[in-house]
Amino acid sequence: MNPSDDREGVTRRAMLGRATAAAGLAVLSGGAQRPNAGRKIRGKPESTGEADQTARVEQRAKEAGLGRLQSSRTEHFLCLGDAPQAYREEALGICESLAKAFIPHLKERGFKVAMPPNRMMVVALNDARSYEAFLAEEPGRSVGGHYDLDANRLVIFDFRPADGEQKAGAERLNTFTLVHETAHLLCFNSGLLALDHEPPRCVSEGLATYFEMWRPWARAGVGAVNRPRLLAIRQAGKGDVPWVETRRLFVEDQLFDQEATAQLAYGQCWLLLNSMLQSRIWQPRLAAYLKAVAAAPALQSDADRIKTAEEHLGSLDQLDERMKKQARSLLRD
Repeated sequence: MNPSDDREGVTRRAMLGRATAAAGLAVLSGGAQRPNAGRKIRGKPESTGEADQTARVEQRAKEAGLGRLQSSRTEHFLCLGDAPQAYREEALGICESLAKAFIPHLKERGFKVAMPPNRMMVVALNDARSYEAFLAEEPGRSVGGHYDLDANRLVIFDFRPADGEQKAGAERLNTFTLVHETAHLLCFNSGLLALDHEPPRCVSEGLATYFEMWRPWARAGVGAVNRPRLLAIRQAGKGDVPWVETRRLFVEDQLFDQEATAQLAYGQCWLLLNSMLQSRIWQPRLAAYLKAVAAAPALQSDADRIKTAEEHLGSLDQLDERMKKQARSLLRD
């Protein structure tokens, strides 16, 4: 990993630490993308073969001064790290369960997705110290992990302290982070999003927030109302930033990294993608839009982003009015 390249993800990881007390979680942000200023066409993706992925992780761990890495495998995931076996296997169990819910859920809605031919990489680290060493930087006190788009791997660590009063909250942070970031990993490896270039942040984060409240042990499956994100919209409406126009969501990636707008942006992108994925009318439109974005790495300008969105989704101003009505309806429930 090139440290200078990895610095581009620092802001995104820092946002994982933003607190949202109403959600009962230490984190309600995060994602796979970089700020708007970092828009670029990425080079050819690194090999996703297990041997190559393993070699890169082991090299990074050696540079970080970590001890010998242990491995665990499931059908679709390979996990390396210095975390105990129980933690590795628990994390992989959640990843595998989400993958098996993710693919059929989207296929039923007309999206062409499939599991990749190679296992996806998960790096599971023992604690915050190992995580900081692996990143070669201080990640922030409440950061619980991230999906590294350039390296195409999920990096997590056990946020639970050895003892203390915060253990329950740390377990929630472990699960929240794992599900949100695994959703990113699946989106970029299932064919839903392209690995070699980045879509608008509202797209990638909207998809991750759509899946993030899924739990393998919960009755509610994928697509349940994301109450924490909805509450963020309500809370923002009481402040100085009551709403972000939908066209701004498609072009201003930095909205997700600025403290004043981040929670609202995440809330609105959940509302946007949830609304489309739950509608038989909007599902094919969204599928066509995602296909166009995946096939067009040159969508760098604001004008290109707006044009592509409106070609498949219609007027963004009209969509904005629809989202406002949807928000009001959900907030009345």
